[in-house]
Amino acid sequence: MINKNGIITSRQNPSVKRVCSLSEKKRRDEYGLFRLDGVKLFREALDCGLEIESVYIRESSADSLCQRLSESFGGLSEDKIICVSDAVFDKLNEEKSPEGIITVAKHIDKFRKNIKIDNVNLPKQDESVLLLESVRDPGNLGTVIRSAAALGIDRVVISSDCADIYNPKTIRAAMGGLFRLKIDSVEAERFCEYISMLKASGRRVFAAALDECAAVLGELELGAGDCFVIGNEGHGLSERTVAACDRSVIIPMTEGCESLNAASAAVILIWEMRRARG
Repeated sequence: MINKNGIITSRQNPSVKRVCSLSEKKRRDEYGLFRLDGVKLFREALDCGLEIESVYIRESSADSLCQRLSESFGGLSEDKIICVSDAVFDKLNEEKSPEGIITVAKHIDKFRKNIKIDNVNLPKQDESVLLLESVRDPGNLGTVIRSAAALGIDRVVISSDCADIYNPKTIRAAMGGLFRLKIDSVEAERFCEYISMLKASGRRVFAAALDECAAVLGELELGAGDCFVIGNEGHGLSERTVAACDRSVIIPMTEGCESLNAASAAVILIWEMRRARG
């Protein structure tokens, strides 16, 4: 199953150098590849039908991984499973507690990069939609995606200035949620146009923002097609995005508490969307 006669021992091996380069967004875009670390994400990727380009196995972990993943490995051609020396794996590794397996997969078809406003297919009316503007922290972005997938959101729409969907920190925080959701990226400068198009299709779009006319979440009667927009961790939503929405909504909090971060606020809003859909 794993060819130990062809173990890669050189850190200068071209395939090793390419995997290392996937830490950079420009290389992920150039190759159309991204990496995911650990057993759980490897299994999730296979279960969700991702196209696996290669799997790198630490030499000292090979036997135990073969026992744990024999069925999963059986679905891959032998040339895709590459054994590397421990020293080489340490060069590839980005995890604090590595499990001895790194998977390289091709970009996901369900993620549509920079969809064009002039020729966009809007979400179907029975799809639930969450929008994110300028969420720059990859950990926050991944956590929102994980929560959205867990609580039944169908589609997440992000502005193009959000963190990279294939950043290893995003992948790690999303914990497989990225593989299940439909994710669209809209050009940041045309994000408000997309909101206007959603409204024109019959949806209400609410900004998670504080203003004088903001409704209090829990007192607002939501419909099944209603959407929320969540903004940047430090600055919230832009003024023009707030103006493009139907209304602002605030999450009631205990007096004196700081505002919630983007990921925490998203979980609450997503739960309200789920309740509205019954």
